[in-house]
Amino acid sequence: MKVNKVEKIYPLSNMQKGILFHAIEDKNSDAYFEQIILDIKGYVDETIFEESFNEIMKRHEVLRASFNYKLDEPLHVILRDRKIKFSYNDVSDLDLNTKDLYVEKYIVDDKVKGFDLTKETLMRICLIKTNDNSYKVIWSFHHILLDGWCIGIILDELFTIYSHKMKGEEHQLEDPRPYSDYINWLNNQDNEEGLKYWSKYLEGYELNATLPKFNNSSAGKYQRREKVIEFSKELTDKITQLANKNNVTLNTVMQSIWGLILAKYNNSEDVVFGTVVSGRDAAVEGIENMLGLFINTIPTRIKLQSEKSFKEVLKATQHDAIEGNDYNYINLAEVQALSNLKSNLIDHILVFENYAIDEKGLEEKESGLGFEVVSVTDEERSNYSLSLTVGIGEKLKLTIVYDENVYEERLINNLECHIQNVTKQVIENDAKKLIDIDLISEEERNILLYKFNETTVEYPKDRLIHQLFEEQVEKTPDRVAVSFKSNNLTYRELNEKSNQIARLLREKGVQSNTIVGIMVDRSLEMIIGIMGILKSGAAYLPIDSETPKERIDYMLQDSNVKVLLTQDRCISQLNLNVELINLDQENFLRLSTDNLNLINHSSDTAYIIYTSGSTGTPKGVVIPHYSAIRVVKNTNYIEINENDTILQLSNYAFDGSIFDIYGALLNGAKLIMVEKDTVLSLVKLAKLIKEEQISIMFITTALFNALVDLEIDCLDKIRKILFGGERVSVSHVNKALEKLGKDKIIHVYGPTESTVYATYYFVNEVTEVIPIGKPLANTSVFVVDKNSNLLPLGVPGELCISGDGLSKGYLNNERLTVQKFVPNPFILGERMYRT
Repeated sequence: MKVNKVEKIYPLSNMQKGILFHAIEDKNSDAYFEQIILDIKGYVDETIFEESFNEIMKRHEVLRASFNYKLDEPLHVILRDRKIKFSYNDVSDLDLNTKDLYVEKYIVDDKVKGFDLTKETLMRICLIKTNDNSYKVIWSFHHILLDGWCIGIILDELFTIYSHKMKGEEHQLEDPRPYSDYINWLNNQDNEEGLKYWSKYLEGYELNATLPKFNNSSAGKYQRREKVIEFSKELTDKITQLANKNNVTLNTVMQSIWGLILAKYNNSEDVVFGTVVSGRDAAVEGIENMLGLFINTIPTRIKLQSEKSFKEVLKATQHDAIEGNDYNYINLAEVQALSNLKSNLIDHILVFENYAIDEKGLEEKESGLGFEVVSVTDEERSNYSLSLTVGIGEKLKLTIVYDENVYEERLINNLECHIQNVTKQVIENDAKKLIDIDLISEEERNILLYKFNETTVEYPKDRLIHQLFEEQVEKTPDRVAVSFKSNNLTYRELNEKSNQIARLLREKGVQSNTIVGIMVDRSLEMIIGIMGILKSGAAYLPIDSETPKERIDYMLQDSNVKVLLTQDRCISQLNLNVELINLDQENFLRLSTDNLNLINHSSDTAYIIYTSGSTGTPKGVVIPHYSAIRVVKNTNYIEINENDTILQLSNYAFDGSIFDIYGALLNGAKLIMVEKDTVLSLVKLAKLIKEEQISIMFITTALFNALVDLEIDCLDKIRKILFGGERVSVSHVNKALEKLGKDKIIHVYGPTESTVYATYYFVNEVTEVIPIGKPLANTSVFVVDKNSNLLPLGVPGELCISGDGLSKGYLNNERLTVQKFVPNPFILGERMYRT
């Protein structure tokens, strides 16, 4: 570039520096590429139209700029003379469909072409004649040159100049002030004072406030989608009245509404998002008619304590905006550097367009033009994957521009409902507390509460575990019930031996809901002992023989166990005042093998399982009979029949064993118990699965991954494999899906407090994430915020579980029980477990 062609050189504004950085970093991105499309009706003289734009190029130096970023400080390079890139195409002779395709193709190709910021003119015009009296104008420019305010200025000048040229006259427009005046003002501001303000403003902020995104949100090129939400005139008027009543701006109202919605989406009382300020408040002469990029992105922080009213939020937001107005020019990158989140401080932006094109003024000018502008549309996008733009007019319009690779269309559609819902509530009552403002509509509430939780089915809720087992014994007395190390027990044999144990326990004073301990190794005696305890009317407390002695002592003392079934090897670990029944030595032959009379109700305790929880202090989870039965009888996620062989892999001191044991014994299936050394050897376990032709098994996610990696062929005969308990590896699940096919792999989830499983998901397709799925039969699930308000679809929160799977609570810990098992706010008379 020759020096004599250069008029002046000067630095960039902060916003320009940010845009330039993104443009250099991703040269193929169309971020900050702007397209204005004008539909024109009438006659346009293409030569004078071009000349008029060139006159505007002469008047405003910034339109003649290129950008040099090879030096330490990037610079505007303003050329003395630079013409608009102008093209004219006449497609009026083509048929309608071909014309439309031509225009669409031009728009796309023009965007693909982009701009070279260092060399070419950064604005171009294409005038396309589509009919004798209709035209399309494709006006493209790079956002580094101009902000939205400039569109109205340019159109106003264009029509003034064009109309005078058509009459052979000179226009009388005043000479504009150059953009360099603003840059000079900017460079004279006190940056240090501004950074102090922003540092204090962001102090203590830690949350990256966002909307739910796809897991693969980093994949794929930006795919622009747009959603326009138009408020009715009545609603727009009421929003304006709300602003006037509280002496705040419309911008403050919309920021406060968005802050409230974002806070509820993030389950937080403190959120930050980006907002765009016009920059035209700067004390620079003639700035209102200047062309250039004056806008700047700043963080807007909204604090929303749940007990505050909406009008209090309005006043606080307005106060912060006024206080920060003197520092809105500070470079966003410098502001972000002050926060703990750095570049993650702002996830998306909210833009309030207070520069609406003067349609009335344009109409007056059009009368002398020979044509009228029928419509003006703006095709823009920022470097953010989500931006919301509020347009003012007779009706407020909110335009959401988003990347469909990042955000799901359903989420954006739901967001529209939430914006409308919140807006209507705050204009009706601005004194309403934030905690009482609800995001979701009645329709969405019904879906979340009822449609997603249509799980009620009949099952033997009024029966007992051992009662159902006895009924199965009547059906299949001679089928093998349990097998361990080649030793088998038929259903009849298991029933008779457990009846003898039950009689012995009753002789020792055991009654309904008495807690009887059992500490044995993996063996047939384990199953005999468990069933014997249940038949006696008691509840069993399973204790792993490998458990540290101090934990064993704690569980026995906490549960007040007086009688414990055990074996020779375990006795040395037990020295408390507990009566021991040694299953290796006790002679039960003297006792009757007949079934005992039933003394329980289905709501009586069946077993207690101690879990450590986050505190490390064991908690005894109390489970009634019907809760365990719900997992294996007449349920909606699996059917178990007499031809199934189920692997009993889970440690009996954990609730995974409930599915294994009762899934088999209450459905006539065969239960295969696994030796300890087999559990610890993947090769031995795979061999056992093959030899026993296991058809159903539940395993932990870690073991599932290991089998898929090393011994996947052992799963050939599997009818259903259930896994869960840890974070899912998608690659392992997909590999298993390729091997096993559909309807065989079930991802299950559930805390002990909700009895084994609360939800299930059939893995039938390759996906980026494996969900926990739908609620089990006779189970309801809800996602709520910290105030127990129902959250919308796709919004993260606390999972709460309700229904027949719920534990009675924690043994001897009423305080924790009341804290975790709360009244269900959605279903009268039911409880809800907070996970």
